[in-house]
Order: sequence, then structure tokens, then C-alpha cells
Amino acid sequence: MFQMELAQFEQAARERLPDEARVVSGRQWDAPHRELWGVVAARTLRLALLPHLECRVAELWPLLFFDRELAEVDDHLSAGLGFSRVNRFFLVVDRERGKCRFGPPHGTLALDRAWRGHGLGSYLLAQLISWGIAHYPGSAVTTEHFDARALDIDRAVLNAFCRRAGIELIFHAPDGATCCAKRMNLLHPHFDRQRVEEQAPGNPGDWFTPMFQGAKVAELIRATWLRGL
Repeated sequence: MFQMELAQFEQAARERLPDEARVVSGRQWDAPHRELWGVVAARTLRLALLPHLECRVAELWPLLFFDRELAEVDDHLSAGLGFSRVNRFFLVVDRERGKCRFGPPHGTLALDRAWRGHGLGSYLLAQLISWGIAHYPGSAVTTEHFDARALDIDRAVLNAFCRRAGIELIFHAPDGATCCAKRMNLLHPHFDRQRVEEQAPGNPGDWFTPMFQGAKVAELIRATWLRGL
């Protein structure tokens, strides 16, 4: 049932402009001179066919990789790909039952492998937690059970990701895992501010008209950086 509900919200997210959007950059944890730039957009969704639910969506549209040492943009992984790799995180609140649940429709929270290691996954989760605390602080958080192999993430990295947000992660032999949290207001909307920088916000309509104009934004970022070097 939850996967079907998430699929409905994901379809709505594809069809509607975000409520807000901001360019962000994240430094690679083991190579801080290498940055991933992208747009993080957010929207709140309610659907007529699911009147008891409210969904907050935070999504990352990767733009480009930038190397500070070389002062070069990696065009092979830039917005020229057409933004087919959007990553969406969801927080769905059941207002009638006082419960909430995180996830994308296809599985547990995790960015695509190409975009991991820059702090932006934690940034997306922090946006959802901040919204949840502001609107549904007393909601119970549903315990999640999943196969850790499907995520293809080092256990130590996954554990740090969860604990930063105030989520307890328990591993079971051989590859099972459980995420536990009691209430929304006990979670932490934290991200590494030394690695992730919020750049200037923008009007979502400038970027989603109706398709995401990624190449134009990438060129703007490229020009801004090169002027400052």
C-alpha cells in the first residue's frame, strides 16, 4: 500500500512546479576540492484520492561537478545529460493515524551512487525533517526493515547517515537492517555545513518551464565560478 501511495506522490511531483528551489554545492568527503553542484527543490503535496495523507518532497537535480584545484567543470557529468537522474526523497504523513514514513517509491533513502559522498543526501533528509518538525512534531515515525545489500552502501557510511538524523540503525545477520525513530520531533535536521553550501535561492518557475532548464543553470554556475577565480 505504501509503495502505491508513494508512486502517486512521485507522479504528482513530476507534474507540479516546486514550492521552492535553491542551488547547493557539496564537497566530496575524501577530495574536498571536488564539488557536486545541483538544485534542491521542495514541494508539499495533497491528493484528492488520498485525502488523509500529506507528502513533502525534497529532490536533487545534479548540475555538474566542479574541481576547485583545476578550476574546471566536468562536462561529462553535467547538466548536458538532461536531468534524467533526479533523486527524490519523500516524507508521507498520515494525519488520521498520526504516523509518518520516509522513502522513495523504489526503496530506502539513498542517492544514486554517482551523487553520493558529497553530503547532499543528508541535506535532502534534513529538509524533510525540518518540515516534519515544523508541521507534525508529534507524529510517530514508522520503523523500516530492509535488505542492506540493495543499497550497496558501506555499513559505516549508512550508520553515520542515519545517526546524524537521530535514527537508530540495527543490522541483522546476514544483510538485514532496521531503522528506528520514535517521534518526528526527536529527529535532527542536521547536515555538514562545512561541506554543503546553500547558494542563492531562485524562482522555481525560471528553472521548471515546464522542463528543467539545466544546461542554462549549469552555464550560469560555470560563469559565476570562473569570474571569481
